[in-house]
Amino acid sequence: MELRQLEYAVAVAEELHFGRAAARMHVTQQSVSEQIRRLERELGAPLFTRTSRRVTLTEVGEAFLPEARSAVAAVRHALDVGRRAATGTVDELRLGYAEDLGPRLFELAVPALHARFPAIRLAPRPMTTTAQLSELSDRRLDLGFCWTAQHPPELASLLVAREPLVVALAAGHPLTASDTIDPVQLSHQPLVIVEREVNPWLHDHFVSQLESRGATVTVHREISSLDRLLPLVLTGSAIGLTITSAAAARPFAGIVYRPFTDPSPYADHRIVWRRDNTNPAVTALVDIVRELRDTAAFLPPEAPHASDMPHRGSTTGGVGPD
Repeated sequence: MELRQLEYAVAVAEELHFGRAAARMHVTQQSVSEQIRRLERELGAPLFTRTSRRVTLTEVGEAFLPEARSAVAAVRHALDVGRRAATGTVDELRLGYAEDLGPRLFELAVPALHARFPAIRLAPRPMTTTAQLSELSDRRLDLGFCWTAQHPPELASLLVAREPLVVALAAGHPLTASDTIDPVQLSHQPLVIVEREVNPWLHDHFVSQLESRGATVTVHREISSLDRLLPLVLTGSAIGLTITSAAAARPFAGIVYRPFTDPSPYADHRIVWRRDNTNPAVTALVDIVRELRDTAAFLPPEAPHASDMPHRGSTTGGVGPD
């Protein structure tokens, strides 16, 4: 039995498609099929039931695949530890973060971590939530700070804050006459929200929360940066949805932010790590974030509410969590 056979089996089990598994492993479909057949011969039973339309796990596959997944993860972890030791980076903490969240994490939590681990070296990387969860699962990341409520079972998470959404409107838009926005008022309005490709769960979460409050949602555009949102909102072509902290950090002349009526739609931000983590710096940083969370240090500031906000020259940055 070879490691690549286990890797291919795990890929097929997760994709339930030999072609997609091959693409994921950067090999041909023929290679995946051949290695799976060899593995099945060694086991003495098929792992998958294959038809022209679908691939499903057999009972043997259901029993075997969790162990295969654990074996692959253990080998990857051993290789990672060895490589980091060989390059002298054992004390490095690989930290992924969503760009809207990173500044607060670095300002509040990192100094406390350095006080406990003076020699620790941080390797921060701005990443989408999807990329963070993938690299955490593959042991290429130690800890992530992202927008999510769902993650694979091998990962654990801590809710840091629940952040309300706000509505971004052109200063002359009729909805600015309301101090708060009922989601029903957004029915059939052209909305701009976070890209589904960037964060599928969050995109669907935004839409479902509006729909559950009676809104008929019309998504005009899916974007991930403020420079793409502003022209659409400023010209009255669309209405933007964003998070409170992003709105507070980026006031802009001609843009009015309005909160929702209670209960407000929201987005969760969480710190995420592997359940089998053995790095004491990860455990320490999670504890530090929990302590800060319990003192309300991560609560977002209020969004600007008036149309006469000072103009800021920069138009870069995210319109919402990724």
